[in-house]
Amino acid sequence: MKQTAGQINDPHHAVIDLRANAIVMLLFLSVAGVLLLRLLLTSQLMNLILPYTSEGGPFYAKFHLGTYLIGGLLILSLFARRIPLRGDDIPLFRFLLFQVGILGGLVVYVIAISRIGATGVIVDTYLTACLAAMLMLTLPPHARRMIGTCVVVVLMLSATIALGEAVIQRRVMPFTESEPYFRATGLTGHPLSLGGYCVLAVGFATLTGWPVWLRLSAVALVFFGCIASGARTALVLAAIEVVLLLLLVRWPQLSRTDERKAKRIVLLMAGALGLVFFAGLLAGGFLARFQGAASDGNFMARIDVYQIFGFVSWKDIMLGMSPQLLLETVREKLRLPYIESAPVLLVLQAGLPAAMVLTVVVVRLFLRLLRGAAMQARIATAIFLIAELSNNALATKNGDIILLVVLIMAFRSRPEEIPPPRQGALSIISSRPLRVRV
Repeated sequence: MKQTAGQINDPHHAVIDLRANAIVMLLFLSVAGVLLLRLLLTSQLMNLILPYTSEGGPFYAKFHLGTYLIGGLLILSLFARRIPLRGDDIPLFRFLLFQVGILGGLVVYVIAISRIGATGVIVDTYLTACLAAMLMLTLPPHARRMIGTCVVVVLMLSATIALGEAVIQRRVMPFTESEPYFRATGLTGHPLSLGGYCVLAVGFATLTGWPVWLRLSAVALVFFGCIASGARTALVLAAIEVVLLLLLVRWPQLSRTDERKAKRIVLLMAGALGLVFFAGLLAGGFLARFQGAASDGNFMARIDVYQIFGFVSWKDIMLGMSPQLLLETVREKLRLPYIESAPVLLVLQAGLPAAMVLTVVVVRLFLRLLRGAAMQARIATAIFLIAELSNNALATKNGDIILLVVLIMAFRSRPEEIPPPRQGALSIISSRPLRVRV
């Protein structure tokens, strides 16, 4: 049948395409909203709704609202439309499904040995991270990069708010711990989380499609946010990360010889500016926490806590112990108020066998996700995990690992590897555009 200009050739086919695009658009907005909710709804905010980390309360209250939403949205996405997996996405989806199965079995094991308290970390941190990766695979590559860019923008906003907090000496998010020095938290629940997020943003900001000047501005902003957090380890690692990015990331527009010369010049300039910047911060009192860092309580507590293995039995090491008893033992035997060590928490809460299985799962997960990823993503991931190992973040219920997995999934495909979207009303995020004759 002959059609006039601007009309759709096949009304039935147009309705199907419009419906498919609408579903993808709704899915994209839902995934972005749920992931940002999991990132911004901190443990302190969750405690205002449910006894999330406090003692007592029903079992279902011990899991984050974002965990329920990510799991529910993944199930809905798998049944609402056909998922167009291509290339490496197919074996990756199977791998993630296998990892979910292992983590599910691990949850059953820790419940069987009466260590139900350890299920929160396994489910809320690691199992949900795998589900979030699967959820990202339900979106086209362009949509994943858009979500990753949105996350980087949120991390930049958090760093900006942290700088404001450092100036006015007041926090935006609830924070109940007493500290001798004011440390900003930004949009996170703890200064150490802010420092870790800034470390992560340094690397992944360079993978956005922004102009060079904007990416450099983003790196500078989150670096300043890291200073405002007062996280000493994160600040040192962020500086190392910048150097590694300069040295290891290729500059494709230059030849090998010209690249080496340019990098040497930039590195010398960066070193000189860094010394001036460091002197200014030291003179301004912004690095007060570095004075006596090797002998203060926070630093030594991360080392002394390993002495706890001398005060517990082999049964406690192999089968774990209750979180309350563990904390009481640490306070009584070591005179430490907190346990600032992820290995200690994982081993003595879930037991050594479960901790070893979880470690293998996590290592395999990141090795698989980073296969073929850009150098910036690899550097940022390695530095971030080192920063997380300097405290207990990897053994507590938080969104750090989920955030890392989402950013890797968003930027694991280079822009040149993603086919350009075809023209259409909503084809910016859909692999099946609306066909309209003009």
